[in-house]
Amino acid sequence: MTADTAGQRLETIRSYFRKVDEKDPTLSDLFTDDVRFFFPKFGPAQGKAALARFSERFGREVASLVHDLDGLVFTVDGDRIAVEGQERGVTRGGVSWPDGEISQGRFCTVFEFDGPLIRRIHIYVDPDFTNADQRRVHLFREDAPAATPREVAERYLQGMQAFRANPTAPETLAELLALFDEDADWSIDGDVARVPWIGPRRGRAGVGDFFRELVTHVEPRRFEVRTILADDETAVILGDLASLVKATGRLIESAFAFDMTVRDGRITRYRMFEDSHAVARAV
Repeated sequence: MTADTAGQRLETIRSYFRKVDEKDPTLSDLFTDDVRFFFPKFGPAQGKAALARFSERFGREVASLVHDLDGLVFTVDGDRIAVEGQERGVTRGGVSWPDGEISQGRFCTVFEFDGPLIRRIHIYVDPDFTNADQRRVHLFREDAPAATPREVAERYLQGMQAFRANPTAPETLAELLALFDEDADWSIDGDVARVPWIGPRRGRAGVGDFFRELVTHVEPRRFEVRTILADDETAVILGDLASLVKATGRLIESAFAFDMTVRDGRITRYRMFEDSHAVARAV
């Protein structure tokens, strides 16, 4: 390969990164028709149509992307050129990366050429641009891993059981509240004008107010959990309960669902769903 050919290919690579950043529709002109492609989580693919599919899917997640063209480092080996560099971007949700601590925006892309055109491109980068995979972040940084949503749901049920058994003990309520984020968004729908303990609450302090008000109005009689459903950020607890309203002596019987959003081992959003009509009638 002559020096002129190498120089032309390096300029093609720079053009590739510029076109990616500018979302230039002529990007495909840089590739052979049967180009082979790889990106983590997308997997291997072949052909310009596959590149177009990847670009469309990538665009659903990333609103903007900028590569540091001046900082690119090239390693040339015949028809293969490896490129190391850094990038920055913003997701469709408005989250920017890198953070300069965990995410560095570093990548390595390997190009292979057929004459002036790219016939193979393999991109090696962490697609978790904004560190959403906190469990692996904790794992590789040797921090204590955050509790999973299922684990948090199980601890919540344990805390509820301890609180019901001894509602006046400060430590039982403190252990329960420790599961919530400082700015937790809490709400139980229903007739707030008639039922004093339901409605929206804000923050850990507001959740504490709920539990303190609840025990002044209601005496638990039955609480049965049927199942816990959980994924990466959500846990849902399904069951049945019965509670006695102290002021009226009437019994509330209802199925329930606790819907929790959990991030970094803390409940950030909580919704309880029950038979709000039965609750209002019993008060």
